[in-house]
Amino acid sequence: MSGPERQPEARSRARWTHRRFFDLLATVSPLRVISVVGPNVFEAICRFDRYGVADGHMNAITEAYHWHLSLDRFGFLRSHDRTHRRSGRRVLYFTLAETPASEPFLHIYAYRKQGEEFARDQETHFAAAHRELGVGVVLSADRGVS
Repeated sequence: MSGPERQPEARSRARWTHRRFFDLLATVSPLRVISVVGPNVFEAICRFDRYGVADGHMNAITEAYHWHLSLDRFGFLRSHDRTHRRSGRRVLYFTLAETPASEPFLHIYAYRKQGEEFARDQETHFAAAHRELGVGVVLSADRGVS
């Protein structure tokens, strides 16, 4: 299993790959993961710190769920720093999609408890990535990933 790189700012000029994004997720954990499929909304709050890549999939076991993501179908990533329209709270999140024209299949939010601020490291790591991901990026293939 791979672990997170705790310094995403140092790689800010590098291309964005699946592994780079998954390493970043560990630095903005805990997460609120929201998946909308048809009439179903799945939401989980978890920590993301370890994952593996095999047979074209990212695999992670969190305390909330077991996640498999087909890397061939995850081609576009965008970050968002907005005010939530219902709660009025600031939200920091990523949308994952197959292509720039596709609807996102997953929303991953930096999580904090109601009434709390984001942890300093959580916000710092998100902000560093958001400078590039805010416009959205097509992900590059990782070398040596099956």
